[in-house]
Amino acid sequence: MWSFFIQVIIRKSYETSSSSGKFEISCSTLLPRCLFLVCKFCNPEAKMFYDILDAAEQPIYEGCKEGLSKLSLAARLMSLKTDFNLSQKCMDSIAQIMQDYLPKGNNSPKSYYEIKKLMRSFGLPYHKIDVCQDNCMIFWKDTEKEESCLFCSKDRFRPTQKIGQKKIAYRQMFYLPVADRLKRLYLSGNTAKHMRWHATHIASDGEMCHPSDGEAWKHFNKVFPDFASNPKNVYLGLCTDGFNPFGMSGHNYSLWPVILTPYNLPPEMCMKQEFMFLTILVPGPKHPKRSLDIFLQPLIEELKDLWFSGVEAYDISTNQNFLLRAVLMWTISDFPAYAMLSGWTTHGRLACPYCLDKTDAFQLKNGRKTSWFDCYRCFLPEDHGDRQNVVSFRKGRVVKDSAPPILTGEEFLNKVCGFPKTVASGGNHGKKVQGYGNTHNWHKQSIFWELPYWKVHLLRHNLDVMHIEKNFFDNVINTLLDVNGRTKDNQIKTRFARALQSERLAHKE
Repeated sequence: MWSFFIQVIIRKSYETSSSSGKFEISCSTLLPRCLFLVCKFCNPEAKMFYDILDAAEQPIYEGCKEGLSKLSLAARLMSLKTDFNLSQKCMDSIAQIMQDYLPKGNNSPKSYYEIKKLMRSFGLPYHKIDVCQDNCMIFWKDTEKEESCLFCSKDRFRPTQKIGQKKIAYRQMFYLPVADRLKRLYLSGNTAKHMRWHATHIASDGEMCHPSDGEAWKHFNKVFPDFASNPKNVYLGLCTDGFNPFGMSGHNYSLWPVILTPYNLPPEMCMKQEFMFLTILVPGPKHPKRSLDIFLQPLIEELKDLWFSGVEAYDISTNQNFLLRAVLMWTISDFPAYAMLSGWTTHGRLACPYCLDKTDAFQLKNGRKTSWFDCYRCFLPEDHGDRQNVVSFRKGRVVKDSAPPILTGEEFLNKVCGFPKTVASGGNHGKKVQGYGNTHNWHKQSIFWELPYWKVHLLRHNLDVMHIEKNFFDNVINTLLDVNGRTKDNQIKTRFARALQSERLAHKE
């Protein structure tokens, strides 16, 4: 009987058009209620989820079109509210109109409150956390009841007009716990069977089609064989970037989403939009700058819990409860956000996070900008002919130095262990560490070092190829075509380049 029911998959989808494109509601692997009457292994949380899903999929009224359920209607109404910024009173009116025009005894939501209650019952909560006006701290855990910032002393709440009126914070961040969504991946048969792909696929020799084929992934599994022994454990990547939600025509506003992606899935799935989990929404209008770690505190706390304790989850593909653990493998960002995540400032002479203080960068005499011209020959093999070339590169310069050494995580941690933490120093606003800009470019000790496995990773912070390719292409094309206002060439740079290069190369037609 069990083998019969496990094959039953009910998939209902309803697709409609919204202002932002196609909106799809899909309840995958929705199993009949009688299945769980014989299931002795499904944990209470998973059973409650399936029961709610089953109840919500009841038709709006008897004889209605297939796929028109209370859940699909609630989801479409919430989509309308978001697309057109409808008020609560407007939503109540729409719900009442639906009640009046549908047959008597229909199951449509009667109010906006009922719509929210239905959507919230699926167990994907979010938390609003008050934030200091200057990004010094968040009012969370031990500081949850504070009325003003502990660093700048600015008020947490706006002044109230009436006694007893609800207090409204100046700024708030949103945090969406990741554990609930990771567990949800195993409650759907369409995703649960793919969550072990990273451990079961066989890679071709010399080819890398997935991060699990890389040296960094394999190195981590060797250091932590207990974690790697369970293929259901989740490997995560973090990415972030700021944007202006009002577009080019709107006022200045910097909004920073922090997104987590599970890499257990095959390549064609892991980068799809539905598997990119919004975890943190850093509010504007101010740029977080060096204070990004302030907003990452809840996420780091949950990642530590997922590493040490884990959470109980249910895998529908194997009909088993298991302990779900997770690890953050790396971050992905553009170069400016790299500085915010890693703690190494990415501008100035010491901008390169790999060369560190071993760089050969210099400042242009007239343009006053940092140049890395001819800094790459040290990476060539020691017997390479270009190391002795005094014509094609900087005039009269022979390169004998070897490439800067690649430091381990332990060595990096030893370098930053004495530097201030953003959380403890109130955002590091304008504070510089001793030796900053001369011997190093560290401006903080990154919050990611609190993760117990962070020092073990071979790759911790990665650069987004999209930004690099686009910026590099734009700079080269605009310079070659001499686009007014966008070219990187000018008379000052040309004059200084001729002084650096040999006369034969500088005057070569």
